[in-house]
Amino acid sequence: MTKKQLRQDMILLVSAVLIVLVIGAVVFSFLEGWNMIDSFYFVTMTATTVGYGDFTPTTQVSKIVTILFAFSIIPFVLYAFTAVAKSQIAKVYTKVHHLERKQLEQADEIDKAERKLRRQKTLIKQQEGELDIQQGKAKKQVKAIHEQEIELAEHDKAIKTQKRKMREQAKINKEQESELSEHDKELEVVEDIMEKELNK
Repeated sequence: MTKKQLRQDMILLVSAVLIVLVIGAVVFSFLEGWNMIDSFYFVTMTATTVGYGDFTPTTQVSKIVTILFAFSIIPFVLYAFTAVAKSQIAKVYTKVHHLERKQLEQADEIDKAERKLRRQKTLIKQQEGELDIQQGKAKKQVKAIHEQEIELAEHDKAIKTQKRKMREQAKINKEQESELSEHDKELEVVEDIMEKELNK
């Protein structure tokens, strides 16, 4: 049942109850000689099954009409109360159903967020693993570079030592050349002396 149809039914039911109450008030005003306010008060108390007893029918006809009126109006009133209760229950049920659906949607969103968070954690772990591998490679490269630097330093040291030895050897060579030139001069002198002796 839609809200619009329920509203229309409630309007019709309330209108019917009011019409019956007004008719009953007119009838009891005629039968008992009460004014309209007292008559309407009596029929309302009878319809709601309150019955304070401050107004009671005094004639046989009024009593019979009261019995018939009670049997006719009380079901209408009870049905009206039931319809109102059903309407309120339907509203509460709709709200509860809406809240449950919203909670389910929120639970789905939380599940999606948790799954996404787990995926992100997995990706982070994978990235951390890759970073560890890259750090290991970087450490190896640094170690290799350090070893190369040590080798280059040793090579430079060997080159410097070789250059020093070459300079020393060059110095020795110069000294030997100087000695050889002096020896050549001495040989020339000896040859000149020998030539002179031979010429004599």
